[in-house]
Amino acid sequence: MKKHGKIRTLKWKMVRMLLFGWLLPLLALTLGMIFLVSSMVSSQIERTIQVSSDKAVEICDMQLREMVVASKNASYNPTIRTVYRNMKNNDGKSVQYKKAIDDFLSQQYKYDTRILGTMLFFLEEPEEIYYTFNTYQDNNTGNQGYERKEYFKDHIMKKVLEVGKDLDTGILLLEENQHLYLVRNLVDSSFTPYAMIVMELKTQDIFGSLESIWGVTGYEIYIDGETLIGNGIEEKFDKNRIEKLMGSSVYYNDHKEAFVYRTIRFENQKLAFVVELDSRSLIDETVLLETVFILALFFMLLLIGVVFRFTHVSVTGPISVLIEGARQIALGNYGHQVEALESSDEFAYLGRAFNTMSAELKYQFETIYKEELALKDANIKALQSQINPHFLNNTLEIINWEARMNGNDKVSGMIEALATMLNATMNRKQRRFVALSEELSYVDAYLYIIANRFGARFQVDRQIDESLLEVPVPMLIIQPIVENAVEHGVEENKRGSVSIKIYSDRGKLYIKVSNDGVLTQEDREKIQRLLGDSEDKTDEPHVSLGIRNVNRRLKIIYGEECGLTIESDEENRTVSTLIVKLSQENNSSQ
Repeated sequence: MKKHGKIRTLKWKMVRMLLFGWLLPLLALTLGMIFLVSSMVSSQIERTIQVSSDKAVEICDMQLREMVVASKNASYNPTIRTVYRNMKNNDGKSVQYKKAIDDFLSQQYKYDTRILGTMLFFLEEPEEIYYTFNTYQDNNTGNQGYERKEYFKDHIMKKVLEVGKDLDTGILLLEENQHLYLVRNLVDSSFTPYAMIVMELKTQDIFGSLESIWGVTGYEIYIDGETLIGNGIEEKFDKNRIEKLMGSSVYYNDHKEAFVYRTIRFENQKLAFVVELDSRSLIDETVLLETVFILALFFMLLLIGVVFRFTHVSVTGPISVLIEGARQIALGNYGHQVEALESSDEFAYLGRAFNTMSAELKYQFETIYKEELALKDANIKALQSQINPHFLNNTLEIINWEARMNGNDKVSGMIEALATMLNATMNRKQRRFVALSEELSYVDAYLYIIANRFGARFQVDRQIDESLLEVPVPMLIIQPIVENAVEHGVEENKRGSVSIKIYSDRGKLYIKVSNDGVLTQEDREKIQRLLGDSEDKTDEPHVSLGIRNVNRRLKIIYGEECGLTIESDEENRTVSTLIVKLSQENNSSQ
């Protein structure tokens, strides 16, 4: 015996090894690395978002300034100015003037996908609007170009004329119902406005670069405090904080909501951009995180190696010995002893307990199993002995009646049938199993007597697989079932038929006995009582006791999956089915 002062238990070995050899060092390293990585990742995220936001806003600004340059083409190109001067000198309108303006607008603006439409009108005749609309935008939309013009005329024109009075040669971005217009005056040589050009911009293209900001989920744009594009962000974000802000983008994150915002000056207006970000997003790959993962993997591999060896020496080895011992017992080697297990106190105890139980199992098997076999034989013999002699008395009366009335050879046949049945009942050789052919000979003897009793009023149909005739079956299991079929299917009407069908399926022998009787509810309750586990036999006729005994004998010999069932078939005939297992045990006749 080991001294109890030393810790030998498996539990404490594992706890000490995992705690001091792996868990504490790895935990300290992991916490330090997590803190360091979190700080670096947060800073990197902020820098990345600010840079991507600045670039995106710069692209938006560049797109707008390209639209400004496009609008200036109407001033720099003499076409509009020439048309205006000719119209004024000729004091009237001309189709050629309109065509010249339409051609100019189409050439300059029709094919720029960033421009939804361009309207031009002279201040002296604002009701005459010249326009062109983007080919790609209105190619499959019917009269959308005309509708845009009418919308501009009905809702935007008045506001454009008002702001144009103070616009001089400047540029103005005008927002109306989330429509964005770029407004510009056309002036003559004396800088007097004579016409206005209005370009409706496609905001998705102008501000689409905002979608490239890392982690963007939505954005809003304000022009001088008025919302141009809104996604409900202002309900989460106080836009007043950006009113006085100019310069680089500002990143805001309170761990619940994250934004980046920036304000730029465009001409004489302020454009404010607010972008909502996904605050839960994480950076997937970083060098530092890879280092953490590599270190973690190294320690995990080290732990796996150590635990593997420890398990092999202290756990797997002893368990393998116990498993081999259990396998030997499963093979029938009762009393098998395993070698002493000294890897730990627990396995040493299990080894001693295993050897003790194995020896006890051998003793139990050699004594109790023999007693159970004897008890089973006694039960079978007791059940066989319960066959009532009432049938023999009736048979003798029939033979006696035949002898008195006829005096012919039929008596001899009936006596032989009776002798066959008497021999089977007495069972002088104490056999438990007989061949199926011999068991059927007892049934034939009984049916011979019944056939002589009822004559042509009784018919028997046999469907028997002859390859099964040598299969051993328990003695006297079919005759009581056939007798029950005759009593309930023939006796009441003094006529009827009985069919016997024998076949095998999936390792089992099926013996079906059918008769013309119809099962009533009372019959079904009686069957359930007879074939159940109840031991009450009072007031039961001998035939009922016979089917009870047959069922119990089959279950004792073959188990609960075999036995007797009594049911009705599709034709409402009563079918009694005996199920016998076809196994190696059946091949020995006892």
